[in-house]
Amino acid sequence: MVLLGFRLDKSLKDDLESNFENELTFAENITDFIEYLKNKKYETIVIEEKNLQEEALINLIKKVGEYQKRGVIIILGETSNLKVVAGSMKAGAYDYILKPVDNTTIIKIIEKSVKDYKLLAERVDKHKSSGDKLIGQTKEIVELYKMIGKVANSTVPVLVIGEKGTGKTSVAKSIHQFSDCSGQPLISINCLSFQNELLERKMFGYEKGAFTGAVFTQIGDLEKANGGTLHLGNIESLSLDMQSKILYFLEEGEFFRMGGADPIKSSVRVIASTCENLEELINQGKFIDELYRKLRVLEVNIPPLRERKDDIPLIVDHYLIECNEELHKNIKGVSKPALKKMMRYDWPGNVNELKNAVKSAVALCRGGSILIEDLPSNVLGTKVTKRKGDAQTDALKEWVKVEMENYKNSSQKGYYGHIISKVEKELIHQVLEMTNGKKVETAEILGITRNTLRTKMSNYGLE
Repeated sequence: MVLLGFRLDKSLKDDLESNFENELTFAENITDFIEYLKNKKYETIVIEEKNLQEEALINLIKKVGEYQKRGVIIILGETSNLKVVAGSMKAGAYDYILKPVDNTTIIKIIEKSVKDYKLLAERVDKHKSSGDKLIGQTKEIVELYKMIGKVANSTVPVLVIGEKGTGKTSVAKSIHQFSDCSGQPLISINCLSFQNELLERKMFGYEKGAFTGAVFTQIGDLEKANGGTLHLGNIESLSLDMQSKILYFLEEGEFFRMGGADPIKSSVRVIASTCENLEELINQGKFIDELYRKLRVLEVNIPPLRERKDDIPLIVDHYLIECNEELHKNIKGVSKPALKKMMRYDWPGNVNELKNAVKSAVALCRGGSILIEDLPSNVLGTKVTKRKGDAQTDALKEWVKVEMENYKNSSQKGYYGHIISKVEKELIHQVLEMTNGKKVETAEILGITRNTLRTKMSNYGLE
């Protein structure tokens, strides 16, 4: 392997030299780095971000691309910011590895990159990031940032797939803003918001006299978005007739206004998004198979929030600032017990639901920090559901029954102590959360002494 490294840590240099016998070159300053790029061809170029500003990093990647047309660029990054990660990928980076990561993993990626070194990434200009739901630094969200950067400059359709509330519109906006047509229009249509005829008028426009009330010619969004991007949200809600017309546009690059006889050309990149399984809809005869295949030339999958829970604190901090401004509050943060509750919840409504929960908590909060009692009932698990009979009694009976069966199968005795200890542990745990960990207040609510509480907390590992 012929490798050039820029500002690499000594330990990584040593491991690279131990693993690769071929020529390795290392540069510590930009002047030497550029000189090496000019005078020799490298298969792989590895750059440590090391406090490089976003613009400087992007410019450095582009400079590498000028001299190393076939070299694979790998960034060892320190920032999980959409602009930096997607910008790096769009500038031409093969991969963006978020540190900390062990040297063995880095070397494996380098080895793979050498096999794929013919792969060329896109060029980039500096663009403003958007997408208020694209927040985080977990591996899952960084992979999404990288995918956005990879698909941004292509002109073929993109299908964005994700559950409700994951930020599909934000992804579509980011793909457009990182593309070379970012200066052109981006028009986003929620297909679920319009009846079929109204949607057809909006998308394709109409000629004078096309229908009752059409007293003049109206251009549609496909014409307005010419040279830019059209985002079709909730694509699954389109009628088969509208699907066939969109398919015709994707195949021919032209369409007809309602009541029009002449085709109209338009150069528009289509990004479609859905939270449904389109293959199932195809089997049900509700979605055109060929349209599905046209739309998913490039596919971007958004991870649900429950798969990247470590991003929750960052997202909460982001929306705290936003909600403070909107509601004229000055909430400083979230108490540890309240944050634990938020981390345990699975957020079926994803980032949208989390945003609404933060807004609700900020509105209810009376102090400087959000407490457990400020959180919505669904997050607390206290949402009331209607069932026949006493729901709490039925649930308790079922739980005790299951616990007894499990304990019986373990060939142990002492049902009373086993079940009571589980109940007591959970009771103490929940009261501690309610009081934000205040032991004096917890003991008073439970009706026990502080010494007894401390002993029980120690026994149950609640310290």
